[in-house]
Amino acid sequence: MNISSAIVYSRPDQERALRELLATLSGVEVHAATEDGKLVISIEADNDRAAVTTYEAIERLPGVLSVAMIFQQTESNPEQELPSCK
Repeated sequence: MNISSAIVYSRPDQERALRELLATLSGVEVHAATEDGKLVISIEADNDRAAVTTYEAIERLPGVLSVAMIFQQTESNPEQELPSCK
């Protein structure tokens, strides 16, 4: 499993339409948006290749100026995660 987050930079006048398009992509969730067109998203994908494919699809969406990955983590066995620290 691949989990990542990114900032999608869009044209401010197209932020709302882009938010709707992003919501249609599998594994993509929009968490926040600013008035100047920045959207904070997360992406969950089955593997690294699927994550790259999703990033490439986002880059091709109308109104996207650029995409900047902020965080990325790959879990080979997500069901075997370590318990959280106290």
